[in-house]
Amino acid sequence: MLAAILSAGVGSSGRAANSSLEERVAILEGHVVQLSSENQALRARLAGGSDRPSSAGVLPEGRAAKISLGGLMQVQGESSGAPDSRYTGLSERFQLRRMRVALAGMFAEGIAFKFETDFGNASISGRSGAAGQITDATVTWTRYAACNLRAGQFKTPFGYEQLVSDPKTTFVERSLANDRSTIGRQIGIQASGDIVKSVLGYAAGVFNGSGTNNGANDNSKFMSVGRLVATIYTGTAGGQPVRWTAAANSFNTVDKGGFTGRRTGYGVDSQLNWGPAQVGAEWLRNDNHPVTGLPLATAGWYAFGAWNFDRSWQGAVRFDVYDSALHRRATTTREWTLGLNHFLKGDDLKLMLNYQLGNPPAPLPRAGRWLGRMQVVF
Repeated sequence: MLAAILSAGVGSSGRAANSSLEERVAILEGHVVQLSSENQALRARLAGGSDRPSSAGVLPEGRAAKISLGGLMQVQGESSGAPDSRYTGLSERFQLRRMRVALAGMFAEGIAFKFETDFGNASISGRSGAAGQITDATVTWTRYAACNLRAGQFKTPFGYEQLVSDPKTTFVERSLANDRSTIGRQIGIQASGDIVKSVLGYAAGVFNGSGTNNGANDNSKFMSVGRLVATIYTGTAGGQPVRWTAAANSFNTVDKGGFTGRRTGYGVDSQLNWGPAQVGAEWLRNDNHPVTGLPLATAGWYAFGAWNFDRSWQGAVRFDVYDSALHRRATTTREWTLGLNHFLKGDDLKLMLNYQLGNPPAPLPRAGRWLGRMQVVF
């Protein structure tokens, strides 16, 4: 076979026949590369893929101008007690908190897309067995800064802490008030953009309101969600950059199923960044009005502060309060969280250590819990 290839290459012209050994080897290598490419294309077609090569190892079927493949890994270790109701019944453990793979891209026509799956535990509560679920699946029209249109499944614009990207959170876990009051990812459509450039922004959408990975709507009504964000000040103070923002958000939905009735939510939040320091606070409230039975109102808030000692080390503290029934007694949880973060390469390689000390309602005892996380973004 090799002799035939070499003979064909040498006999292609009189000059090639009289070439040096090095030139004949170069011709042979060219034929081998060509055969290897044809073999790769044949394998791709047999596997149902495409024969278009990709330098990133991805074989794109569409005509996207840009495509990327990435992911997130968060491995945790925990010990001690239950500072709040999320940890009741959980003992010492190791956990695959988030194990995500994401494919994203953009077309020259101003259409972006993202598809992300999570094979981790995906919640604080314990879960056995291997499972996978879709986190984000979106198509976004980005042509106009004043109105980006997004359709699919994604985080609803309610709750500042909820909207912070999972690999960029300051603490290992979000506050109890956030987890109990926000509505997470839903399937729907949203418009967002700038009302006044760099000063006032908005996001507003309608969703099924049935939860994550649920393509059904439990009735003919949609959940409506909206958020306004204002930049109050951007500049310098004491030779340090300063940015101060504030926001308000709300949602409204009528449900039929596990809960039948109307639910509404409200919230305000603010954050201040000054050089190496960051402080912030958020308040959230939910009002539930069932078709039968008494209404129920819940509310919670938190305040936090963080200080960057240098590019590699950050310390943080948070105090949060959550009341699961405003008009009843002994339903409030108060909790402190102390955190230390080590950035090996920003958020891409990060080590986190938290201690949560909580005082849940009686008869649950006051308890603390250690949480450690190793994070890789690729």
